[in-house]
Amino acid sequence: MITAPAAHHALRFLCSDPTAARLFSDVLEQAPTDPAIRTAIAGHLASPHTPATQLATSIEVDLQTVCAAYHVIRTNPRVPDLTGSLYYPHRMRWGFAATTVSKWIRRPEIPHRILAREPVVAETMEIHPTRGTCNYRCRMCLWSDQSELTYTTKGLDSGGLMTAAEWTRALGELCDAGVRRLIVSGGGEALINPDLPSILNTAAAIGFEIHVYTTGFAIREGSPLFDALLRCHRIRLSVHSPDPVTYDHIAGTRPQQRALDRVAHNLTALHDARSELPNIGIGMVIQPDNHDQIEAMVKWAQSLSADWLDLRKDEVDVTADLSSEQLTEIRHQLRNVRANPPEGTRIDIGDELVAIANNVAQDRSRTSECMGRWFRPTIGAYGHLTPCDLKAEPRFARSGYDLGNVKSSRILDVVEVSNDRHIADDCEQCMPSSRTGNAIVHKLLEDLKAGVGLDEQPFV
Repeated sequence: MITAPAAHHALRFLCSDPTAARLFSDVLEQAPTDPAIRTAIAGHLASPHTPATQLATSIEVDLQTVCAAYHVIRTNPRVPDLTGSLYYPHRMRWGFAATTVSKWIRRPEIPHRILAREPVVAETMEIHPTRGTCNYRCRMCLWSDQSELTYTTKGLDSGGLMTAAEWTRALGELCDAGVRRLIVSGGGEALINPDLPSILNTAAAIGFEIHVYTTGFAIREGSPLFDALLRCHRIRLSVHSPDPVTYDHIAGTRPQQRALDRVAHNLTALHDARSELPNIGIGMVIQPDNHDQIEAMVKWAQSLSADWLDLRKDEVDVTADLSSEQLTEIRHQLRNVRANPPEGTRIDIGDELVAIANNVAQDRSRTSECMGRWFRPTIGAYGHLTPCDLKAEPRFARSGYDLGNVKSSRILDVVEVSNDRHIADDCEQCMPSSRTGNAIVHKLLEDLKAGVGLDEQPFV
């Protein structure tokens, strides 16, 4: 018998969509008949970021039962069909958890050092090698306001922008510290920095895995920048409409620039010039201005042979709220896309959009501390090391979020000096990747303290 309100909520959440309900039913077919274990399975799948002890309390079972459910989930062959599907509203959260557990099993010193408040450098680092500005004015972007919300108005521009030489030094220090993946994104538009080809080439020569997020407008076929981009691993072009008029309206570009055509040409040029890498995809942020263009964007991305299309919602809430009618239209289009995925272009739907498609509320709860420094810290355009990308941006930055500045100090010294500082998870908004990371890292650490080992986690 399932009696706890939390358990009933879990069942409603997992069965909100017919396909999700079928996939969950397939999981239960491979599970023990013990009602307590089945309740714990449902509770975890509905809220995979909840610490084991908290889950046990909420569904009125003991910790041993939760651990037994974890074992069933870990060994159940039907679970990946659910958690890896576009019908599961925690797919990205589950994937992050699986990657983190795998990494921590490989390097068990990491969680123990975090718990002991000893210095840790994440294997992934975001960097903003920009000129501190952007040539676009995307309506939903953190850079949509470049008059009041700037590095200067926030008092974050002291010491000047990072130079190419300083980025080169920083890259060497990051490599020595064990960083393996660089995310080039934010801080404006990196591709309009004339030093970027040199920075990317240096990073590639060191051996970093390089991911670049860009508007794609500033790419010139045959240029040093073009050649440097071909040495990267993943390039995602932000394209928020397949319609030129809507594109210009969202991006703040002028019709005479033919910006959408130019970006499409640049994507095709990269695609044609590459060998095996880079993977080239498109990112679309759903907002009121383009809420009815999801299916059209899927067709547009497929026509360009994009490797993938990321569909996301404006989760930082810069634009106006979506109306109930707009949400209904989004739900309709997402369901059509899920039911009829295109050939050749992989569709990746963000967790919050999956929740909208399933007509359920996505969890936006916060943790007691920003954990970003342990999975994706960021070096801003002026050298500030912050726990996450959002805290490096002028719109949400505060000097109290800074861990230190790598222009004037070695990165390892900044990490060590700032290690004991508690950074509150209290930004006005939080990026979806940070909410996911904060929740999962918090859960895994709490579980370790409760005696639940990494190899006992259901994500293994």
